[in-house]
Amino acid sequence: MSGLSATRLRLLFAAFLVFTGAVGYRVVSFAVLQGPVLAQRAEAFRYRADVVPAHRGEILDARGRVLATDVPADRVSAIVREIEDPQRTAQLLAPLIGRPAEEIEAALTQPGREWVVLQRQLDPAVSAQIRALGLPGIVLDPEPKRAYPMGDFASQVLGFVNWEYRGAYGLEAQYDDVVGGVPGQLVGERDLAGNVIALAPSSWNPPKDGATLVLTIDSAVQYLAESILDRTIREQRATGGTIIVMDVETGAILAMANRPSFDPNRFTEVRDPALFANPAVGSAYEPGSTFKVITMALGLEAGVVTPQTTVDGGAYRELSDGTRIYNALHQEFGPETMTEVLIHSSNVGAMEVVDRLGPERFYEGVRRFGFGEPTGVDLPGEIGGIVNLPGSPNWSLTTFYTNAFGQGIAVTPLQLVTAVAAIANGGVLMRPYVVAEIRDGDQVRVTQPTAVRRVISEETARTLSEMLAEAMDSYASRFSVPGYRIAAKTGTAEIPGPNGYESGEGATIASVIGYGPVEHPRFCVLVKIDRPKESPWGERAAGPAFAELFRQLLLLYDIPPSQSAMAEATQGSRP
Repeated sequence: MSGLSATRLRLLFAAFLVFTGAVGYRVVSFAVLQGPVLAQRAEAFRYRADVVPAHRGEILDARGRVLATDVPADRVSAIVREIEDPQRTAQLLAPLIGRPAEEIEAALTQPGREWVVLQRQLDPAVSAQIRALGLPGIVLDPEPKRAYPMGDFASQVLGFVNWEYRGAYGLEAQYDDVVGGVPGQLVGERDLAGNVIALAPSSWNPPKDGATLVLTIDSAVQYLAESILDRTIREQRATGGTIIVMDVETGAILAMANRPSFDPNRFTEVRDPALFANPAVGSAYEPGSTFKVITMALGLEAGVVTPQTTVDGGAYRELSDGTRIYNALHQEFGPETMTEVLIHSSNVGAMEVVDRLGPERFYEGVRRFGFGEPTGVDLPGEIGGIVNLPGSPNWSLTTFYTNAFGQGIAVTPLQLVTAVAAIANGGVLMRPYVVAEIRDGDQVRVTQPTAVRRVISEETARTLSEMLAEAMDSYASRFSVPGYRIAAKTGTAEIPGPNGYESGEGATIASVIGYGPVEHPRFCVLVKIDRPKESPWGERAAGPAFAELFRQLLLLYDIPPSQSAMAEATQGSRP
């Protein structure tokens, strides 16, 4: 053998030893050094712990109609190492689960991932299509899905359930711990398809399903409120609005309608998250002349005015610093009684009332009625509005007088309804509420009406009710509720901006607040229309909606006509 051949043999032998050593090292490394880690990873893959969501309790209206419930759905996942053709799998799944094929393929080819969830809450029909494809490594697991059978009906009251199956906004969020239940856990050995092996060891901690909520919301009243609000907004070319109907004796909310709104079944399609919030409790506005109801209540209660008290109804009031505060359209009414102050909606008359009260008694009364703090309603996101008290940086003598007629003070729609409902029921402020019952198996918790405090006397409440009924009669040429005596007050509020109050088309909030029948009030109703363009005035933009809603309410609840109204109608029909 030549020297060259011997050298080659030695090189080949050395290479063989190096290769053999490398293979041996890898074997030892996997079997000995990394063995426990790899075994643990394999065990973790086979024995996967899955959180099993609890079924959320239903949400029912006062009549037992289902407003929110769970329906069957599936979660589609992938065992990454079992996917044979990621590109083809992604292309087949994309049109079914609503994700781009490129996004799915990227999820299926992530380095280091063994299990990936591709989509949640699939309808059974889609699940059947995926199952029919027979794609290796694709697994379907059942999971509940929240459904709202009536679409956008009372959506900002209800809220919705997010991808984590937690309540978001509305009652779904407020009562998430109650209606959401307690998730369970399944730990079991899985086969290559991701299914639990029936005979293998496993542990099962079952979920506890959530309780059912029964609301004070009456779907018939809510439907009336929403349909009337929709039509009014359309006719007035307004940007939105709110209608609230409250039971004056209990504080129970029978309807809370807001526009614009959203469909909780399709919450992912909502581009503006602000639509999720409930403006009836979470948005403050200057109430304008509807606040004169509160001002007059405080004046009557303090004894500084009576219905017959007469004041100079000039076009303006001039303050000590030379500032002039005018009536709307600079109207001059001449001498007017306090009842006529409400009928004329006289700013000057309202300023006379607070002048006689003085700042201390006026603001004490405003706070007593609940303004400046949340009502305590069982809905999330409630704010307290804005009441600038004497001594605060934003208070002035001008503020004091404009607050008398609802400008320079900010309230939520629910605050105003709750305060006026206190006048309707004889002077007691009630805490508003939306959930009437919580049904958890055999246990039923019933919400008891809660009186917060007395705000005025029964006598003051009766006196003011008669004054407001006369004010309602004065609106008869624009809107009325034939056969019934209703107490009401209109309002046309300017909208503050960064450079003072806005002007031009759509620069007001038009509203009507009222209750009835006066003899035995049942309902307090607020109709608030945002930025109407056909008419800026409360009596024209919101009045017809207020009257129609009241007419329908009285028919729905079969409330007989007012005796005094019937007598007047009979006398008026005699020759």
